Amino acid sequence: MSRTILLSFFFLFGFSAAIKIDLLMDFLNMKQSKIVLFFLCDPKKSVEVHRAMGKKLVFNRIVDISGGFHKLPETVLAPSSHGRTMCVVDCSCEQSSLVLKSFSDLHYFNITYSWLMFGDNISTVNMTSFLWELKSIQMNSDLTWIETFASSNKSDSYSLIDVYAKGRHLCKDIYQYKYAEWDSLNGIAEQRGYSRYKMRGNFDQLQLRGVTVIDRENVTSDDVDRILSVPGGEQGVVGFVKYHYSLLCILRDYHNFRIKYRVVKGWAGRLKSGYRLGLIGILARNEADVATTAIFQRLNRHAEFDSIHHSWEFSSGFIYRITPQLSASGGGNFFIPFDGNVWITSAVTLLVLTMVLKAVGTIIFRVSRNVSNASHVSYFIDVVAAVAQQGLSNEVSPRTPIRIIMFSLLFLNLVLYNYYTSAVVGGLLSSPGKGPQTIQEIIKSPLTLSFFDIGYHKVLFRETKEPIIQELYRKKLQPSREGMNTIPVYTDVKTAVPFIKKGGYAFHCEMTEAFQAIADQFDGNEICELRTAQSLFSDLKLLSFVLPKRSMYTELFKITLMRARECGLVKRNLKIHHIGKPICQSGTRVHPVELTGVSLAFVVLLGGMFLSIVVLVAEKLFWKQSTRKLNRFYVN
Repeated sequence: MSRTILLSFFFLFGFSAAIKIDLLMDFLNMKQSKIVLFFLCDPKKSVEVHRAMGKKLVFNRIVDISGGFHKLPETVLAPSSHGRTMCVVDCSCEQSSLVLKSFSDLHYFNITYSWLMFGDNISTVNMTSFLWELKSIQMNSDLTWIETFASSNKSDSYSLIDVYAKGRHLCKDIYQYKYAEWDSLNGIAEQRGYSRYKMRGNFDQLQLRGVTVIDRENVTSDDVDRILSVPGGEQGVVGFVKYHYSLLCILRDYHNFRIKYRVVKGWAGRLKSGYRLGLIGILARNEADVATTAIFQRLNRHAEFDSIHHSWEFSSGFIYRITPQLSASGGGNFFIPFDGNVWITSAVTLLVLTMVLKAVGTIIFRVSRNVSNASHVSYFIDVVAAVAQQGLSNEVSPRTPIRIIMFSLLFLNLVLYNYYTSAVVGGLLSSPGKGPQTIQEIIKSPLTLSFFDIGYHKVLFRETKEPIIQELYRKKLQPSREGMNTIPVYTDVKTAVPFIKKGGYAFHCEMTEAFQAIADQFDGNEICELRTAQSLFSDLKLLSFVLPKRSMYTELFKITLMRARECGLVKRNLKIHHIGKPICQSGTRVHPVELTGVSLAFVVLLGGMFLSIVVLVAEKLFWKQSTRKLNRFYVN
């Protein structure tokens, strides 16, 4: 559907038909209108007008208002009109004011429609008084008033006056500016250099109503500019608020207006009665003209505000430093080089080899009595010694079957040992592993969690119904930290970064909040060990700069921000406030194996020593018991 243009034409019936049609057709061409709607006080003129429009192949409709306007405005000027529509209104009767007031009450004087006013014998004073009754005239109204003036060429000439208001809701005047002239010889001639955007762009120090989000106590309107203009992090302020404040400063400086701020602590919320809270509630009730922050583009919010700029990707998540405790799994690094299936297959293979060696040795012993038959333990020790590359406990049997089996075992050990040692050395020379990536892995990890002290985190934990987030809160946040030398549950970036550097702590925030402090405090190797995990707000990505729904400043601010983007101002501010992750630039680093990495080896050693003591005690008890039985036998 093309954009509907509605030209309300207050028509003067004191001129000849040729001038009326010429003037009308010039406006038709200028506005590219294909449909004309007439509101006439004199029905006798309808035939003449209808015939003239028919010759120009323009669809037209005539509404008689001489007896009053009894139709509903929506049935005459439907908001979903197809094509470009021009409306001609004869204001030579009092009924025309009623017509326009009915349209004004429904806010038809907005960017959807263009209005051209033409009054017969109406003075400037009366015109201003007449316009003052139309309450919905605003900044984005396309409304023109036509006045007669004396021309040097003695032709019928008219002045085209642009009519708009910078804020009727702010009790501001209606402004008038002559932007073109029309005469029967030259048609419409606009003033050189005229631009409606530039002419209306100067607000002349108009004070607009602003709203911002600062999660801090005792913040007044006078404090907002100081807090949001200071570089670096501030308590209760997130990065994208400062970025959009810088965009608002571009609009403020270009359009020359002032702002009276209203400070709130949150973006959204709703009481049980349905009353909207936070910044969205203020915008929905049209209690503010501009906002210094952006809002998530949820589907259920599109009816409450207009978006004028999309430029901030919300990237939040857990930030932590990887440590050997996080890169290891289960019993430490001892098992990491091989997959679990490899370990199981190797153990089964060595057990089978031990049994095969014993079976072959037994067969050889029965065939040839000059060869000793070793025990199972002896063969098992030979297999373990070969795997550990410590040689064999006894001389190698001269029998070929035994030698073939031992050769296969040594070859198997050579291959597996090379893979194992190369994996261990490569792990020591490379960076640690990925660490926990998902929320479930974060819950299972030994990391101590903390969250940026801002309202949306507290609202999330208070209102969420996601089972995994509830589990995270129950296991990681609810346990008391009172009296412990650890990070608080809610804190700022300045407090969190030293804990992240220490290791064992994860901080959830919008990542760009912490990257600058991390770049300042981490060295090259520590930056390479920085890891990020899944965000609690994984479904939210795009933030938009917004105004109240159907705001009169929407199109004007859109154009200004578009031009600011073209000249690089938006990119410059985005680069200042949206800081990326520091680049890992360190060389090869050997990561030492910590005690947790070799703990299993010590466990095996201690287990073997304990088992040997148990066996020793058992053997001694068994020996004593056997000795007693033997003594009783000889005594008897």
